[in-house]
Amino acid sequence: MNRLSGKTALITGASSGIGETMARQLAALSCPLVLVARRTDRLESLKHELEQKHNISITTISIDLSIAGSAQSLYDQCQASGIKVDILINNAGFAKHGYMLDIPLPVHQEMIQLMVTTLTELTYLFGQDMRQRKDGHILLVSSLLGFLPGPQYATYAAIKAYALNLADSLVREFKQDNVRITALCPGGTATEFMDVSGQNIEGIRSLAIMSSESVARTGLTALAKGKGNVVPGILYKLSVFGLRFIPRNLQAVFGEMATK
Repeated sequence: MNRLSGKTALITGASSGIGETMARQLAALSCPLVLVARRTDRLESLKHELEQKHNISITTISIDLSIAGSAQSLYDQCQASGIKVDILINNAGFAKHGYMLDIPLPVHQEMIQLMVTTLTELTYLFGQDMRQRKDGHILLVSSLLGFLPGPQYATYAAIKAYALNLADSLVREFKQDNVRITALCPGGTATEFMDVSGQNIEGIRSLAIMSSESVARTGLTALAKGKGNVVPGILYKLSVFGLRFIPRNLQAVFGEMATK
């Protein structure tokens, strides 16, 4: 992670969970930060805490990235402020647990706008600047569900498969421009995600939940090393490896077992 020291990082979804934890870990590396989320109060509280503790410059931008045109607006605000983003962390996201047709269509549309359209636009806009400078890092937060079907998280699983495939493709496209891109693919993580999604994790499955600190550190370390994708945790790594030997139709069965 020391390779990221002192670089300016923009983090979406920075007010909680993995995004907030990455902000703390990058602040400890003396990285100036641009913290982006909807919740202004949380952003300002985190900004005050990290500035006092690490003596770094922090900019907060309160914006709803699930709205069309928000990526361009965020990029324009950074340009107007003269902020050169060295590290882009596309972390903002959410999900709703349940069968697809039981979830209102606007919720699916909001997820797609936030985690597909806005993610792609931010990668494109800031990626262009990084290509011109011949230097940069981009992290896309995918999921373990990016590797397999996820009944009861159908739209979310499809979105995370998109993020994983986009990163894997851009690894080769960006290589000539010295821009490193990584997909972080965590399994269960102790964040607000489950509360928002409405999924209840109990019993033995709760033992597989990882801390946001461990997941964030794994992602940033992989980004610093230039790895194309990374799955935090031995259990989840073994799960992804085992998928190679399971027919696709049976993967959906295992996916539903994991998401009930």
